Amino acid sequence: MMLYVLVIQLFFTVAGLSILGIYIGLKIDPEGTLPTILAATGLFLGVIVSFFTILQFIRSEERYERSSQD
Repeated sequence: MMLYVLVIQLFFTVAGLSILGIYIGLKIDPEGTLPTILAATGLFLGVIVSFFTILQFIRSEERYERSSQD
């Protein structure tokens, strides 16, 4: 159940940062390629942040399993 929540968070983080990048890019330079560049940057940052969040969750689950076995 908890992993399902993390995957949904991953999706919304990536989508939200991409949309934010497009919005900021359109406000700064509506005619240029800045919206695309900022959307790609938001996508990349969203994937990195989500990856580290899932990694941290897996590590905490491993610690919990080891402590419950003792």
